[in-house]
Amino acid sequence: MPQPLSMLDAGPPILPVSPYFTNYIRPSFNHALRIWWAFFWQTTLISAILAAAIEFGMLGVVYQHRNVRGNPIGPIMRFMPYVISYAVAFFIMEYILHKNFRHFRIGLISYGGKFTPHTMPATLARTVRVWWTYSWRTAIWRLVIFFVASIPISALLGIFTGTPAAQAVVRIVVIIVIDAAAGLFVIYANILDEDFGDFRVSVLPLRNDPAASALPVATPIAT
Repeated sequence: MPQPLSMLDAGPPILPVSPYFTNYIRPSFNHALRIWWAFFWQTTLISAILAAAIEFGMLGVVYQHRNVRGNPIGPIMRFMPYVISYAVAFFIMEYILHKNFRHFRIGLISYGGKFTPHTMPATLARTVRVWWTYSWRTAIWRLVIFFVASIPISALLGIFTGTPAAQAVVRIVVIIVIDAAAGLFVIYANILDEDFGDFRVSVLPLRNDPAASALPVATPIAT
């Protein structure tokens, strides 16, 4: 009797893939975890460096206008890290869609028409579609996680009320953890093997993989 799949073996809900596409690999949680980590650490590091540099460069402007009524610099500074993060995420997403991982690569697969599905280049327009799906879905899931975990987060921050510096550090860590959880979930459930108009983001074997090269060449489907 077949054994039930574990969490690490089960992939996200997917639509059927043509049996003629023999190089197809069903994405697992491990695939999503590796893709997420490559995406997350680079986006976080570069965004933090850019945000710190911009904030440091604008300190003089903020100080000069701190008492100006209706000064928009304060709100701009609060939202600047998010703008930077999503902008950096676009370029990292473009890099990830072309990246070869240790045992697999990401491919954009065309599955329409009467011929066998085939890989498509990760053009600017296709990268935008994947990035936009990632961006708005992670924004929604951040809000959901913040709402669900608001009481435990408030209790955790309350422990460090007497030490503002420690409380600030804990708040940053909480934000990073929530961002990480939302990003991992979206990549696993809403990016891999999901349809984006005329293509699907799939996990494929490496081009120089002997096992992949031994697979039969796909042929057009008879009409």
